[in-house]
Amino acid sequence: MKKSVNERVKEAMKEQGVDLLLITPSSDMVYLLGNCMMSDERLNVYVVPAEGRDFLFVNDVYGQEAAGWGIPETEVVTWKDGENAVSLLLEQLKKKRLPCGKIGVGASMPAGFLVPLQEAFFQTRFVLHREILGRMRRYKNEQEQSLMEEACSRCTEALKAVMKAGSGWIGKTEGAFADALCREMEQRGISEAGALVCAGTHAAVPHYTGKDGVISADACLLVDFGGKYMGYCSDMSRTFYFYGGSGENDKRREFEAVYGIVLAALEAGQGAAVLGGRMEDVDNAARSVIAGAGYGEYFTHRTGHGIGIDTHEEPCAASGDKSVIVPGLAFSVEPGIYLPGKFGIRIEDQIFMTADGAKVLHDYPRNEWLVCG
Repeated sequence: MKKSVNERVKEAMKEQGVDLLLITPSSDMVYLLGNCMMSDERLNVYVVPAEGRDFLFVNDVYGQEAAGWGIPETEVVTWKDGENAVSLLLEQLKKKRLPCGKIGVGASMPAGFLVPLQEAFFQTRFVLHREILGRMRRYKNEQEQSLMEEACSRCTEALKAVMKAGSGWIGKTEGAFADALCREMEQRGISEAGALVCAGTHAAVPHYTGKDGVISADACLLVDFGGKYMGYCSDMSRTFYFYGGSGENDKRREFEAVYGIVLAALEAGQGAAVLGGRMEDVDNAARSVIAGAGYGEYFTHRTGHGIGIDTHEEPCAASGDKSVIVPGLAFSVEPGIYLPGKFGIRIEDQIFMTADGAKVLHDYPRNEWLVCG
């Protein structure tokens, strides 16, 4: 009989010697409960003991919402504004006779909660629960693959719709392009839609976040965008060059040459995503192409990252990540070359590993970089 996520979590906790998990509002809470209240200054926590029943400890403001999540009413414990939430949580754990020798918390737990908890639980060892939830979340099932595939498909269609305007984007701002792209994603059922749109020399900054740059003729446009479909992410990048009608100029020729190198690196990285290989192999393959072409110093980030409920998850396609590539892994491959004062190029696809090997989830053309008319 297939074990539930909760059962597997508790088994992993016992193996790691962790008595409790304290899960504050985060993607970890979504993963375990399918729901999450907003994160604010109040201590709201999902308590998962290795032995015993889970319960939600939440401010009264969120009590009614949490009760609607299908958890038995007796397992939702509330506290009121003005009360000492940390002391009340400690009382609950004592009342339920739950051991607290080793408590696992997420990397996203605010210091404003963690420090008071450490002071109150002064005999407790606090550890990151990465070895429990992080390792579980990296392996996606078929349903998760299906949702990510749908997210990627819808985001791809959104970019196609925006790019129908072609050179009509010349003279418009990065912000206008981003707004249009996000609207197209939202119209296709994508939530939390977002886009980094980088025009001209701004594309040489890998994670540029401005919006006032102007899309120009004879210059590039790097678009890194995505969102969620039913809780699962799409993450894709494409880089374009807007032709200004001035013939085969030097800028365009240089862009085309560098684009070919990045595309070859993408294909090499995807080719290295083989069952039984390691995640660092993906990085090495892509990086070798770029370094071999003389642009190694201009590839300044890892080749990829895991993806699922969060845009960035474990594992990473990076040097030193020796995670074995197995079915269920989902990650990006996104090599880039960034030339300060000139342009930047990144091409990114999302991959899901199946029993038959790598499956690329984006189908937006990779060779359609030249925008004319």
